[in-house]
Amino acid sequence: MSWSVVLLTNGPGELWGWVRPFAAELLRRRWDVSLRILPCQFASGEERRIARSLGIPDVSGPESSFRTAISLRRRGKGANGTAPDAVVQLGGDLLWGRMLAASARAPLFCYSYGRKNGMERCTALFTAYREMAESIVSSGEGQTLQRTGRILVAGDLAAELPDATVNPPDGEGRIPSGRPGVAFFPGSREHIREYAVPLIRETAAALRESFPSLDARIILSPFASPGEEEAFRRSGDLTPVRGGSKESLRGVDFAVTQPGTNTLELMHCSVPFLVAVPFSSLRHIPLPGIAGALAKIPLFGPALREAALKSKGRRTGFLAWPNRLAGREVIDEMIGEISAGDVAGRVEKRLLDEEYLARTKKSLAALSSSAPRNAAAFMADHIERMLAER
Repeated sequence: MSWSVVLLTNGPGELWGWVRPFAAELLRRRWDVSLRILPCQFASGEERRIARSLGIPDVSGPESSFRTAISLRRRGKGANGTAPDAVVQLGGDLLWGRMLAASARAPLFCYSYGRKNGMERCTALFTAYREMAESIVSSGEGQTLQRTGRILVAGDLAAELPDATVNPPDGEGRIPSGRPGVAFFPGSREHIREYAVPLIRETAAALRESFPSLDARIILSPFASPGEEEAFRRSGDLTPVRGGSKESLRGVDFAVTQPGTNTLELMHCSVPFLVAVPFSSLRHIPLPGIAGALAKIPLFGPALREAALKSKGRRTGFLAWPNRLAGREVIDEMIGEISAGDVAGRVEKRLLDEEYLARTKKSLAALSSSAPRNAAAFMADHIERMLAER
């Protein structure tokens, strides 16, 4: 039977890492799939273009919060078509999913790496790892989901990238021909890249003092414009490579990235890496809600943003997903008043340590394999069973 489903998502990471494999699985099963892109302070502005490239026949949004609320209510009532049989939220505030599901009188399913407000209203909550489920269960709402059997470890959708493993965990840590490959992730949002790229260039230049034949790649988001890629090719100091597949990391010995789903992508490819968060970069990171509104105040806003994120960072603990899953430092994190020279020094140290590279590759592979495989199929099977029983 073909079911009608509306997928809800927000930012670049969720659209590319979660919606892409899950929508492909639903389309393979000939479901009627619609995608609604929600308002998001982390948006790149390219979400609709990328979503249309995924073969989803019906894509809408993003719009203002007010217009989103109106259009979701109309969609739930069956305007311009039938009301959906199910709503699946893959990123964003669950308020939107609850609103559409209530209007359509349809079950709400959610995929998340962590706790969300209102998740007890979901028919089922899918997550990637047992450790993530345990973290969710530790909250009051999570205990309700566990008690009713509605929290399910499906596996990591971000692991379902095309191509074979490019950095075998049983390989040696030795760098071929003494020419290390280092990948830099500048972020998917343009205003973040404007700050990150100069630091990346400084770091690569410092590394070339020790490794003159350095293969320095900048892994561009699928959401980056063709013009941006061409600008890097003209400059010649960094080789631009489109991310989104394991092939983009072939031959990479080490990576430098920001916190986020990139850390899972690197883990699944068994690439040792460093998460670097200079405090000076915090002024460029968007904040949600009231904090985000206050951060836009001229003169004082950037300082408020930096103070809020510093405070959050102190409370959060580990930022990289491999460290959070393992409960210990598997890969390096550098947070604070750090410079490009500090980052380059740490990367150089790791590149020269063959034992560290080999050990870290094996640790990342072990963490990656600790989750079930084929998350998209698991989720689709479960939703189909739930709908058939209604």
